[in-house]
Amino acid sequence: MTTQAPHPDLRATIADLARLYPAPAILTDPLRQVLWDNIGYLIDDDRRAALFEEFRARVGLTPSEIERADFETLFDIARRGGMRPETRVQRWRDIAALVQTRAGGDLGRELANISPAKARALLKAFPTIGDPGADRILLFAGLAARPCLESNGVRALARLGFFTEQRDYAASYRAAIDVLASQGAADRDWLITAYQALRAHGQALCKRTAPLCLGCALDDTCAHAIVSAL
Repeated sequence: MTTQAPHPDLRATIADLARLYPAPAILTDPLRQVLWDNIGYLIDDDRRAALFEEFRARVGLTPSEIERADFETLFDIARRGGMRPETRVQRWRDIAALVQTRAGGDLGRELANISPAKARALLKAFPTIGDPGADRILLFAGLAARPCLESNGVRALARLGFFTEQRDYAASYRAAIDVLASQGAADRDWLITAYQALRAHGQALCKRTAPLCLGCALDDTCAHAIVSAL
């Protein structure tokens, strides 16, 4: 369990992290974000990006193009995206079908025309998209400014001392989101920066096991590093 320690304010910390990790371009189109999440299983960002670009070139990124694609082409891409490629092919087809039947063929337009609560519920109907993913999609698309993080970001925020990490991940996630909401509710640009910077920090230095504290520019104020040195 993470022990609290003095730390600078959250916005200053996020600004420091943002200087360390240049922000990559984000996908803003909701369907492309859903496909990005489903393009592979437990693969790194570079491999995910390569598969996504191959999917774009060989299949296309519209529901009708995905529906017309033959199984062999889809499977050839899916098999290089991790385990259970047949399941991934079916998920791509399910995504296309959901956009056609529940969004009239245009997911972005449908999400923009319904309430944020209904938009969130619609996104959660897609494979692998839970509450954090739905919030991220709406945030990146500019449709709702709601705090969101992925697991690397949750861990980094706890280690930095902004909340006490819980044994239950769901409880930790809620605590992390409360921290962000207290500082940047409705500030889309800052929430995106926080998501990206904390994720990058969790991947690069603040790793789940063997964090690289000595190489971290925030080592002097990080709660995890201070407690580890005692």
